[in-house]
Amino acid sequence: MNLNLVHRDDWPFINDRLSILPEAFKEHVQKVYLKALKSSTRREANLWLLEITDKVDLTIARRLNKGNINADENDLRAYAKIQVDGCKRTLALYKDKPLKDAYEEIVSRIIDNGISTSSLKEEPGDLEMKSLIRKSLNPTWWLRHLRKTQSLDTEKIARMLNLVNKNNQIYVSDENFKRYERQQREQKEYLDSMLAENEEGDIFTLGELKAGSVSDSHVKKSELMVRCRGFEEIAEENGHKGTFITITCPSRYHRAYGVSGDSNPTWNGPSALEGQEYLKNVWARIRSSLDKQNIRLYGFRVAEPHHDGTPHWHMLFFVEPGELEIIKNTFMRYCLEEDGDENGALEYRVKFVDIDPKKGSATGYIAKYIAKNINGEDLETGIYGENPIIAAQRVTAWASVWGIRQFQQIGGAPVSPWRELRRMEPYQEKDSILEQARSSADNSDWKGYQIAMGGISCSKDDRPISIVYWNEVDTDTGEIKSNQYGDLKAPSIYGIKFNNETFNTRPHLWKIFPAF
Repeated sequence: MNLNLVHRDDWPFINDRLSILPEAFKEHVQKVYLKALKSSTRREANLWLLEITDKVDLTIARRLNKGNINADENDLRAYAKIQVDGCKRTLALYKDKPLKDAYEEIVSRIIDNGISTSSLKEEPGDLEMKSLIRKSLNPTWWLRHLRKTQSLDTEKIARMLNLVNKNNQIYVSDENFKRYERQQREQKEYLDSMLAENEEGDIFTLGELKAGSVSDSHVKKSELMVRCRGFEEIAEENGHKGTFITITCPSRYHRAYGVSGDSNPTWNGPSALEGQEYLKNVWARIRSSLDKQNIRLYGFRVAEPHHDGTPHWHMLFFVEPGELEIIKNTFMRYCLEEDGDENGALEYRVKFVDIDPKKGSATGYIAKYIAKNINGEDLETGIYGENPIIAAQRVTAWASVWGIRQFQQIGGAPVSPWRELRRMEPYQEKDSILEQARSSADNSDWKGYQIAMGGISCSKDDRPISIVYWNEVDTDTGEIKSNQYGDLKAPSIYGIKFNNETFNTRPHLWKIFPAF
């Protein structure tokens, strides 16, 4: 900071206010402060700094660990152990008191560290209370949640400072993008350093196994395109029309203007996650209304960020031609229910594009949105002229930070049985529904799979094939194995069920160990 511009009596105040900020954002705030000193009075500049840092402080309110905004991995690990020690002291202090007393103290500690407790029951039983207490004694549990809190706090502050926009740090803050890249490198190094061996002696690195799963970006993209194309084939056969619908949030959810990137004065603080919740609630009302009118949609939803990180949804649906107008009216009704009279609402809140097969396929239309949100391949440039590969990485980092699900299938038979069927050997009864479904899955025929599974409109209970789960049992005790937190392990996929017969699609038992 330029010493000549800053009054010497202001340094204690400035240093105190800047200490609230993440290190990555201090330079930005300093520049704006210096600009204010040049263009206005010392008092006005200091009032601006006070206001902006107060807003930052409010963003991470009720934190015991505000200093953790700048913590590195070692700092977070050390802090996690401190929290474990604190929980141990609480248990010792409350050992002769009701379990709920210790539980409430630990929940209070968790809340004070900015960790969400939304998944906890309002009236937990002994099992739920003991489960959380066990987790609170595990430094790994604390570390995982502290990392998440740090990332969310960082992103909320970056959003508040209007650093996330197309003219600065597009989609997600640079700080969180760096963290995401580091985590991806570390994950790859770990997966490549670990081996998995099955009972037949086959050995692979975990990285090799991941590369063949839907976790791999290329596999995920290919599968989504196959599923989109399969739905389109069903639509063509049944005379259904394709429609592409985009819905977005009211103005108050948008941090920056779309054209200039300047601060939007109507933004009143919502995070990207709150924008996502708004869209989910709107969609729930739309779907409920359509269900009451006995209208069933099938297709896909893609959630992606505007340049400032505010989410919007692209939805590709196939519908009965006679129902299209009802569907559009229903979308208009609920998308404009909140602040529907504000400027631009009619133009931007919901948009419809009817797919004309003569001009191109519906799958081709949505392909660029799938690519943009997975790996950016096959795109020449991003929406704002950015490198599409980097843009896709930043979009994926955005989804990771906010915990937003990018892709969701709407209607039709689920994808999980499809994936398990692809693991099966051919079934001996060639004309059976099971073999039709298995063969379709094996040949990437989503349309054939949907038909074998009862069609688009079949209810879940009437689907002929379902997923079967199993619990891993300790062979010595006969009890279900516990996870690292002492809770019972969640059931794993065993295979599929057809005509009351169960088929194991995952017969191998794997041992995981270091490669060296």
